[in-house]
Amino acid sequence: MNLTTHWMLAFSIGIALFHNVQAALIMGIGALIPDLDREYLFVARSFIGKHQLHRALFHNVFVIGILYVVNPMLFFGAFSHSLLDMLTSATDRGVELLFPITRIVRRYRYTIEGQECDSGKGVKWWVEDPWRLLQSTSDRDLQEPQQQPWRRSYGPFKNSRIVDWGIFFGSLTFVILLGLLHGATYFSFSGFEIALFLPFLGIGVFYALGEFWRRKLVADPNRETNWYVLIILIAGIIIFLLGSVAIFRPAIPYNDGEITFVSMVSIAAGLIFSYLFNRYLKTNDMSL
Repeated sequence: MNLTTHWMLAFSIGIALFHNVQAALIMGIGALIPDLDREYLFVARSFIGKHQLHRALFHNVFVIGILYVVNPMLFFGAFSHSLLDMLTSATDRGVELLFPITRIVRRYRYTIEGQECDSGKGVKWWVEDPWRLLQSTSDRDLQEPQQQPWRRSYGPFKNSRIVDWGIFFGSLTFVILLGLLHGATYFSFSGFEIALFLPFLGIGVFYALGEFWRRKLVADPNRETNWYVLIILIAGIIIFLLGSVAIFRPAIPYNDGEITFVSMVSIAAGLIFSYLFNRYLKTNDMSL
């Protein structure tokens, strides 16, 4: 989904749930964080593209869980972002929700046509990623370098199409109608801090210049990244991080990350017990 759609949806949800502009804006910032794993800083040497870190590095449940510990508003925004991206197509790369655990297993049992390609023992994903579809339809920086296991969650919708813009305009209409019908009741500025605009400035610089330069690199793969572009991009991130220190405080009561920690431990323990149980049953099919 477009970055504008992510922000608008998170902001409208924040207004609806918390009736506070500052809380909604912090949720909006949270919705911008996952896409910091774009290729802007590294696309010239294809590091991000080679390892397919976009929609993986910052879109996964572990990063989202850490954001909950930092500030629950950030968590809600980042969660809404990843949830929307999970509805996008394989061409847009969906979301690798369990990264980096998903990178541990590199084999798969069936091709996309259902032909068995690896019947040996050992842990493997059930089926391959639709690699040939990606080679034909995805941007260069989103293409897998070779066949890979199916590690991502995909949906039926395409970026920048009807559903994407529909969510954006629907969220915008929702905010406008609430403003007209309820005014200050839903748009309270209680506790508002001017410092909130600093991270918006930093992340705005990063995304605006980064997207402009990425498109130049996609059009001309041999173009070298200029040092001043990297300096401005890094400066944008620094401004974002410094501004974030002033506002990233818990906006609602929470339990110091206990639930997040217990959830992660439980998931890991469940997978380990399941693996040992299947080994005990001596099954040859160790597909995940």
